[in-house]
Amino acid sequence: MKKKFQWSLLLLILFLLFSSGPVSAADKLSLCQRLAAEKGVDRVMVMRYCPDKKSGFHVDTKIIGKNLKQVEYKATYDHFLTPPSVRKAQSFLDKNRDWLQLVEKKFKVEAKVITAIFLIESDLGRYPGRYPLLKVFTSLASCDQEEYLRVVFKELKVSYPDLDYKWLKKRARKKAAWGYTQLVALLQLADRLDVETVKGSWAGAFGICQFIPSSCLSYAVDGSGDGRIDLYDFKDAAASVANYLKAHGWQLGLTVKQQEKVVWSYNHSQLYCQTVVALAGRLQ
Repeated sequence: MKKKFQWSLLLLILFLLFSSGPVSAADKLSLCQRLAAEKGVDRVMVMRYCPDKKSGFHVDTKIIGKNLKQVEYKATYDHFLTPPSVRKAQSFLDKNRDWLQLVEKKFKVEAKVITAIFLIESDLGRYPGRYPLLKVFTSLASCDQEEYLRVVFKELKVSYPDLDYKWLKKRARKKAAWGYTQLVALLQLADRLDVETVKGSWAGAFGICQFIPSSCLSYAVDGSGDGRIDLYDFKDAAASVANYLKAHGWQLGLTVKQQEKVVWSYNHSQLYCQTVVALAGRLQ
Protein backbone atom coordinates (compact mmCIF):
# COMPACT_ATOMS: atom_id res chain seq x y z
CA MET A 1 0.00 0.00 0.00
CA LYS A 2 2.88 2.30 0.94
CA LYS A 3 4.65 1.60 -2.38
CA LYS A 4 1.45 2.33 -4.28
CA PHE A 5 1.13 5.69 -2.49
CA GLN A 6 4.76 6.54 -3.20
CA TRP A 7 4.30 5.68 -6.90
CA SER A 8 1.19 7.88 -7.11
CA LEU A 9 3.04 10.72 -5.41
CA LEU A 10 5.93 10.38 -7.86
CA LEU A 11 3.54 10.53 -10.81
CA LEU A 12 1.91 13.65 -9.39
CA ILE A 13 5.30 15.33 -8.98
CA LEU A 14 6.25 14.42 -12.55
CA PHE A 15 2.93 15.75 -13.72
CA LEU A 16 3.53 19.11 -12.06
CA LEU A 17 6.98 19.26 -13.59
CA PHE A 18 5.55 18.70 -17.06
CA SER A 19 3.02 21.46 -16.42
CA SER A 20 5.85 23.98 -16.29
CA GLY A 21 6.77 23.13 -19.90
CA PRO A 22 6.59 25.40 -22.94
CA VAL A 23 3.57 27.58 -23.54
CA SER A 24 2.72 25.80 -26.80
CA ALA A 25 1.86 22.66 -24.80
CA ALA A 26 -0.10 24.50 -22.12
CA ASP A 27 -3.54 23.56 -23.42
CA LYS A 28 -2.72 19.87 -23.58
CA LEU A 29 -1.21 19.94 -20.12
CA SER A 30 -4.22 21.79 -18.79
CA LEU A 31 -6.48 19.06 -20.13
CA CYS A 32 -4.21 16.42 -18.62
CA GLN A 33 -4.21 18.12 -15.24
CA ARG A 34 -8.00 18.18 -15.21
CA LEU A 35 -8.21 14.53 -16.17
CA ALA A 36 -5.67 13.45 -13.57
CA ALA A 37 -7.86 14.96 -10.86
CA GLU A 38 -11.01 13.12 -11.97
CA LYS A 39 -12.38 10.32 -9.82
CA GLY A 40 -12.16 6.92 -11.43
CA VAL A 41 -9.59 7.96 -14.04
CA ASP A 42 -6.29 6.08 -14.07
CA ARG A 43 -3.56 8.69 -13.59
CA VAL A 44 -0.92 6.35 -14.96
CA MET A 45 -2.92 6.18 -18.19
CA VAL A 46 -3.29 9.96 -18.35
CA MET A 47 0.44 10.42 -17.81
CA ARG A 48 1.14 8.00 -20.63
CA TYR A 49 -0.82 10.19 -23.05
CA CYS A 50 0.19 13.66 -21.93
CA PRO A 51 3.95 14.18 -21.92
CA ASP A 52 4.80 12.60 -25.27
CA LYS A 53 3.41 14.49 -28.25
CA LYS A 54 4.03 11.52 -30.53
CA SER A 55 1.72 9.17 -28.64
CA GLY A 56 -0.28 11.56 -26.50
CA PHE A 57 -3.62 13.30 -26.91
CA HIS A 58 -4.30 14.54 -30.43
CA VAL A 59 -6.79 17.12 -31.71
CA ASP A 60 -8.36 16.65 -35.13
CA THR A 61 -9.96 19.79 -36.55
CA LYS A 62 -11.87 17.73 -39.12
CA ILE A 63 -13.66 15.91 -36.30
CA ILE A 64 -14.39 19.23 -34.61
CA GLY A 65 -15.84 20.63 -37.82
CA LYS A 66 -18.18 17.65 -38.28
CA ASN A 67 -19.50 18.08 -34.75
CA LEU A 68 -19.87 21.85 -34.72
CA LYS A 69 -21.68 22.12 -38.03
CA GLN A 70 -24.09 19.23 -38.24
CA VAL A 71 -26.64 19.41 -41.04
CA GLU A 72 -29.50 16.91 -40.92
CA TYR A 73 -31.28 15.94 -44.11
CA LYS A 74 -34.45 13.90 -44.41
CA ALA A 75 -32.71 11.71 -46.97
CA THR A 76 -30.30 10.62 -44.24
CA TYR A 77 -33.04 8.47 -42.71
CA ASP A 78 -35.38 7.80 -45.62
CA HIS A 79 -33.44 4.80 -46.87
CA PHE A 80 -34.06 2.92 -43.61
CA LEU A 81 -37.73 2.67 -44.56
CA THR A 82 -37.19 1.26 -48.04
CA PRO A 83 -38.27 -2.37 -48.70
CA PRO A 84 -34.67 -3.72 -48.73
CA SER A 85 -33.94 -2.16 -45.33
CA VAL A 86 -37.18 -3.40 -43.84
CA ARG A 87 -36.46 -6.91 -45.15
CA LYS A 88 -32.94 -6.79 -43.67
CA ALA A 89 -34.31 -5.80 -40.27
CA GLN A 90 -37.06 -8.43 -40.46
CA SER A 91 -34.53 -11.14 -41.31
CA PHE A 92 -32.41 -10.21 -38.28
CA LEU A 93 -35.49 -10.23 -36.04
CA ASP A 94 -36.62 -13.62 -37.34
CA LYS A 95 -33.20 -15.21 -36.85
CA ASN A 96 -32.75 -13.85 -33.32
CA ARG A 97 -36.33 -13.79 -32.11
CA ASP A 98 -35.89 -16.36 -29.31
CA TRP A 99 -33.32 -14.43 -27.29
CA LEU A 100 -34.72 -11.02 -28.30
CA GLN A 101 -38.08 -12.03 -26.81
CA LEU A 102 -36.32 -12.81 -23.52
CA VAL A 103 -34.94 -9.25 -23.54
CA GLU A 104 -38.42 -7.94 -24.36
CA LYS A 105 -39.96 -9.91 -21.51
CA LYS A 106 -37.38 -8.68 -19.00
CA PHE A 107 -37.34 -4.98 -19.93
CA LYS A 108 -40.79 -4.56 -21.51
CA VAL A 109 -39.23 -3.07 -24.64
CA GLU A 110 -40.33 -4.60 -27.94
CA ALA A 111 -37.77 -6.65 -29.87
CA LYS A 112 -38.73 -4.86 -33.08
CA VAL A 113 -37.79 -1.48 -31.53
CA ILE A 114 -34.38 -2.82 -30.52
CA THR A 115 -33.93 -4.22 -34.03
CA ALA A 116 -34.87 -0.88 -35.60
CA ILE A 117 -32.27 0.92 -33.48
CA PHE A 118 -29.61 -1.64 -34.38
CA LEU A 119 -30.27 -1.18 -38.09
CA ILE A 120 -30.25 2.60 -37.99
CA GLU A 121 -27.31 2.97 -35.64
CA SER A 122 -24.83 0.51 -37.13
CA ASP A 123 -26.53 -1.44 -39.93
CA LEU A 124 -26.96 -4.36 -37.52
CA GLY A 125 -23.37 -4.14 -36.33
CA ARG A 126 -21.74 -3.86 -39.76
CA TYR A 127 -20.59 -0.26 -39.29
CA PRO A 128 -19.84 0.52 -35.62
CA GLY A 129 -17.54 3.41 -36.61
CA ARG A 130 -13.96 4.09 -37.73
CA TYR A 131 -12.87 7.06 -35.61
CA PRO A 132 -10.65 6.48 -32.54
CA LEU A 133 -12.82 7.59 -29.63
CA LEU A 134 -9.87 8.93 -27.68
CA LYS A 135 -9.13 11.32 -30.54
CA VAL A 136 -12.83 12.22 -30.97
CA PHE A 137 -13.33 13.28 -27.36
CA THR A 138 -9.93 14.89 -26.99
CA SER A 139 -10.79 16.98 -30.04
CA LEU A 140 -14.22 17.90 -28.73
CA ALA A 141 -12.91 18.71 -25.25
CA SER A 142 -10.48 21.13 -26.91
CA CYS A 143 -12.76 22.52 -29.60
CA ASP A 144 -13.30 25.90 -27.92
CA GLN A 145 -9.60 26.71 -27.90
CA GLU A 146 -8.82 29.59 -30.23
CA GLU A 147 -5.98 27.85 -32.09
CA TYR A 148 -8.31 25.04 -33.19
CA LEU A 149 -11.50 27.03 -33.58
CA ARG A 150 -9.90 29.47 -36.03
CA VAL A 151 -8.77 26.58 -38.23
CA VAL A 152 -12.22 24.98 -38.09
CA PHE A 153 -13.92 28.27 -38.92
CA LYS A 154 -11.70 28.74 -41.98
CA GLU A 155 -12.42 25.20 -43.18
CA LEU A 156 -16.19 25.43 -42.64
CA LYS A 157 -16.42 28.89 -44.21
CA VAL A 158 -15.72 27.34 -47.61
CA SER A 159 -18.94 25.30 -47.51
CA TYR A 160 -20.92 27.67 -45.30
CA PRO A 161 -20.05 31.26 -46.34
CA ASP A 162 -22.66 32.74 -43.99
CA LEU A 163 -21.16 31.04 -40.93
CA ASP A 164 -20.74 33.46 -38.02
CA TYR A 165 -17.66 33.08 -35.81
CA LYS A 166 -19.44 34.23 -32.65
CA TRP A 167 -22.12 31.59 -33.18
CA LEU A 168 -19.47 28.94 -33.76
CA LYS A 169 -17.56 29.98 -30.65
CA LYS A 170 -20.68 29.82 -28.50
CA ARG A 171 -21.51 26.36 -29.83
CA ALA A 172 -17.90 25.25 -29.29
CA ARG A 173 -18.04 26.17 -25.60
CA LYS A 174 -21.04 23.90 -25.05
CA LYS A 175 -19.55 21.12 -27.15
CA ALA A 176 -16.23 21.33 -25.33
CA ALA A 177 -17.92 20.97 -21.95
CA TRP A 178 -19.85 17.94 -23.20
CA GLY A 179 -16.78 16.47 -24.89
CA TYR A 180 -14.81 16.71 -21.67
CA THR A 181 -17.45 14.82 -19.67
CA GLN A 182 -17.46 12.10 -22.33
CA LEU A 183 -13.66 11.94 -22.36
CA VAL A 184 -13.71 11.39 -18.60
CA ALA A 185 -16.40 8.72 -18.98
CA LEU A 186 -14.37 7.01 -21.71
CA LEU A 187 -11.29 6.85 -19.47
CA GLN A 188 -13.46 5.50 -16.66
CA LEU A 189 -14.39 2.61 -18.95
CA ALA A 190 -10.77 1.45 -19.10
CA ASP A 191 -11.64 -1.67 -17.08
CA ARG A 192 -13.97 -2.93 -19.81
CA LEU A 193 -12.67 -1.22 -22.97
CA ASP A 194 -9.32 -0.76 -24.63
CA VAL A 195 -9.78 2.99 -24.75
CA GLU A 196 -6.63 3.44 -26.82
CA THR A 197 -7.96 1.41 -29.74
CA VAL A 198 -11.78 1.47 -29.52
CA LYS A 199 -13.44 3.19 -32.49
CA GLY A 200 -16.84 4.71 -33.08
CA SER A 201 -18.54 7.49 -35.00
CA TRP A 202 -17.21 11.02 -35.42
CA ALA A 203 -19.87 12.03 -32.87
CA GLY A 204 -18.38 9.66 -30.29
CA ALA A 205 -20.87 6.77 -30.25
CA PHE A 206 -19.66 3.16 -30.37
CA GLY A 207 -20.79 -0.44 -30.44
CA ILE A 208 -23.74 -2.07 -32.20
CA CYS A 209 -26.12 0.25 -30.34
CA GLN A 210 -23.86 3.33 -30.64
CA PHE A 211 -23.80 4.38 -26.99
CA ILE A 212 -21.75 7.35 -25.91
CA PRO A 213 -19.37 6.64 -22.98
CA SER A 214 -21.60 8.16 -20.28
CA SER A 215 -24.54 6.04 -21.47
CA CYS A 216 -22.34 2.98 -21.38
CA LEU A 217 -21.38 3.74 -17.77
CA SER A 218 -24.98 4.31 -16.70
CA TYR A 219 -27.10 1.90 -18.74
CA ALA A 220 -24.97 -0.83 -20.35
CA VAL A 221 -25.74 -4.27 -18.90
CA ASP A 222 -24.71 -7.88 -19.41
CA GLY A 223 -27.27 -9.51 -21.66
CA SER A 224 -25.35 -12.67 -22.56
CA GLY A 225 -24.77 -13.84 -19.00
CA ASP A 226 -21.01 -14.14 -19.34
CA GLY A 227 -20.31 -11.66 -16.55
CA ARG A 228 -18.97 -8.89 -18.75
CA ILE A 229 -20.43 -6.05 -20.82
CA ASP A 230 -19.49 -5.82 -24.48
CA LEU A 231 -21.47 -3.45 -26.69
CA TYR A 232 -20.12 -5.25 -29.74
CA ASP A 233 -22.01 -8.36 -28.58
CA PHE A 234 -25.62 -8.42 -29.82
CA LYS A 235 -27.12 -9.74 -26.59
CA ASP A 236 -25.31 -7.19 -24.44
CA ALA A 237 -26.16 -4.39 -26.86
CA ALA A 238 -29.85 -5.39 -26.98
CA ALA A 239 -30.18 -5.58 -23.21
CA SER A 240 -28.40 -2.23 -22.88
CA VAL A 241 -30.72 -0.53 -25.39
CA ALA A 242 -33.76 -1.97 -23.61
CA ASN A 243 -32.42 -0.91 -20.21
CA TYR A 244 -31.79 2.61 -21.52
CA LEU A 245 -35.26 2.99 -23.03
CA LYS A 246 -36.96 1.55 -19.96
CA ALA A 247 -35.07 3.97 -17.72
CA HIS A 248 -36.33 6.84 -19.88
CA GLY A 249 -39.99 5.88 -19.71
CA TRP A 250 -40.55 3.14 -22.26
CA GLN A 251 -43.32 0.67 -21.56
CA LEU A 252 -45.55 -1.57 -23.63
CA GLY A 253 -48.57 0.07 -25.21
CA LEU A 254 -47.22 3.58 -25.78
CA THR A 255 -48.70 5.66 -28.60
CA VAL A 256 -46.52 6.58 -31.58
CA LYS A 257 -45.93 10.07 -30.21
CA GLN A 258 -45.07 8.71 -26.77
CA GLN A 259 -42.61 6.27 -28.31
CA GLU A 260 -40.96 9.07 -30.28
CA LYS A 261 -40.66 11.12 -27.10
CA VAL A 262 -38.77 8.33 -25.33
CA VAL A 263 -36.52 7.68 -28.34
CA TRP A 264 -35.66 11.40 -28.29
CA SER A 265 -33.63 10.71 -25.15
CA TYR A 266 -31.55 8.27 -27.20
CA ASN A 267 -30.95 10.65 -30.11
CA HIS A 268 -32.02 14.29 -30.19
CA SER A 269 -33.24 14.18 -33.77
CA GLN A 270 -36.90 14.26 -34.65
CA LEU A 271 -36.21 12.53 -37.96
CA TYR A 272 -34.32 9.79 -36.13
CA CYS A 273 -37.14 9.27 -33.63
CA GLN A 274 -39.77 9.12 -36.36
CA THR A 275 -37.71 6.66 -38.36
CA VAL A 276 -37.09 4.28 -35.44
CA VAL A 277 -40.77 4.15 -34.56
CA ALA A 278 -41.89 3.87 -38.20
CA LEU A 279 -39.41 1.08 -38.95
CA ALA A 280 -40.41 -0.84 -35.82
CA GLY A 281 -44.04 -0.49 -36.89
CA ARG A 282 -43.28 -2.26 -40.18
CA LEU A 283 -41.68 -5.28 -38.51
CA GLN A 284 -43.61 -8.36 -37.47
